[in-house]
Amino acid sequence: FRSYHVGMPKCEVAVQAVLSMISNSSNSSASANYVAHYGNVKDKDRFGVNFFKSFDVVLNALDNVEARRHVNRLCLAANVPLVEAGTTGYLGQITVIAKDANVECYECQPKPTQKVYPICTIRSTPSMPVHTIVWAKELYKLLFHEKPELSMLYEDPSLDNNNNDEEDDENNAGNNNKSTSTYMSIAIDQKPFKQNTSTDARSYALAVIDALFHKEIQKQLDMDRYKTAKKKPIPLDAETLNATTTTPIPSSETGTVWSPAQCVAQLVSCIVEAYSSDPPPSGEFDKDDDHAMLFVTAASNLRSHQFGIDMQSFYETKGIAGNIIPAIATTNAIVAGLQILQVFQILKLQEQQHNNNNARRIKECCRYVYCLRDKTRKGYYLQPTTLADPNPKCFVCRNAQVDVCIDTQTWMLKDFVDLVIKKRLGFSEPSILIGDSQVYEEGEDEALFAMNLSKTLVNLPCGGIKDGSVIRVDDFSQELEVDLCIVHKADWDEKDVDHFTIGGEVPMATTDENEAAEDESQDEKKEDENDAVVIESDQVFSTKKRILLEDDEEASRKKVKST
Repeated sequence: FRSYHVGMPKCEVAVQAVLSMISNSSNSSASANYVAHYGNVKDKDRFGVNFFKSFDVVLNALDNVEARRHVNRLCLAANVPLVEAGTTGYLGQITVIAKDANVECYECQPKPTQKVYPICTIRSTPSMPVHTIVWAKELYKLLFHEKPELSMLYEDPSLDNNNNDEEDDENNAGNNNKSTSTYMSIAIDQKPFKQNTSTDARSYALAVIDALFHKEIQKQLDMDRYKTAKKKPIPLDAETLNATTTTPIPSSETGTVWSPAQCVAQLVSCIVEAYSSDPPPSGEFDKDDDHAMLFVTAASNLRSHQFGIDMQSFYETKGIAGNIIPAIATTNAIVAGLQILQVFQILKLQEQQHNNNNARRIKECCRYVYCLRDKTRKGYYLQPTTLADPNPKCFVCRNAQVDVCIDTQTWMLKDFVDLVIKKRLGFSEPSILIGDSQVYEEGEDEALFAMNLSKTLVNLPCGGIKDGSVIRVDDFSQELEVDLCIVHKADWDEKDVDHFTIGGEVPMATTDENEAAEDESQDEKKEDENDAVVIESDQVFSTKKRILLEDDEEASRKKVKST
């Protein structure tokens, strides 16, 4: 991707890039037809089961659990192999999911919320405090690191004016308004040197803040960058910027949220201190470094204020900033390449199956591959293992019954549908049946059941939903149905903030203590197996036991761990 691609659909840019590769190929026989379908993957009218049935194989490159869970279900319903992959920092994993191959699906194991954020979201369209905190950490690196090009906010001016790159010249035609951001020339070229006075550093600080929080935002607004956004950012006003001489620097000892003027004052103070100190800050963020945390708190809150996002206290910012794992482009590239290797195996098997119907060979030929940060004893950074068996308690691929513990006398059907059926269990357009009678449906006949939404579960028609009830939930858009066994519970502890629990039929993330106890008992029985850990967020969760394919017996006993 190039700088002028910002704001364009990635699928369309990818198609252009691949077609360019083919046209420049020396192989005259190279030809292919690439079609970009831009839209929400959960749009049932465009991307339903029949759409997925038109493909031989599907590759996931999605960055959120909800969408990946949805595609997993559609591929199972369409009986199309899915090459699923994910990355977190330098770690990654690739697996193959196929309905008839007796392998686990994406939902056989728990999936905690991910914390990997697209660069385009961080730079242009933040919507949560974590987005602005990531941005502030990258700004800290841009201003103070000896290699500012390591920051995701850095922009190489040569990308816009490189006459030696014919591809850039062609693609950049008509995109001169998407030149380097207004802050780059000030942040990089006008940095004060050590011998400068603090007054010069102060002037630099005010110029950088004005470029970042006023000029750049105004430039994007003038370009209609946010014409479709729900909330448009507000440029920093001159009054707030000039109030630094009268606004006291806020303290980090209190739990209060700083005002925009206090954030500006703190930013100026941090920049002046950085260019007046000996030695200067390294530019590497450390949540235990007070200077770094003061800077990140002020910068992130000022950006949050501009985009209408809730501002955070110093300690709240510190807690969020210490648990963020950025995406690594090289890891993504490696994992994408590994996905293609799995696709080769699947397509070969599909060709063979015209004469030999043996879909289960996917489990023999394909692999679950870990991309590791630290090499194994043999020096490998890629660790393959056999595809795991499906979880017999998975309600998605094994139609297992799910236990739901809830207060049936106080919960209304509307909340039950929104929070339990849709948000927790991932249904898109559910229908609910009590026995043979339908009490809720989404779609054409939705209005017929609207009157039931305001009723408590126990007061629904057909006897209601109460302790011991078994109800069926159907979703034709996903071709999925599951039975829910209801357990009534009236009293809930304060720690149970959801006021409902999903029973053992849906796999839940294990605690470190339970994991350690399981390891201790299993190691006595199977010393040649590993408890491999899949990383998709700050939480760690165990998969089923997987035999690692290493020849070295001692190496195969070694744990694959993460921090």
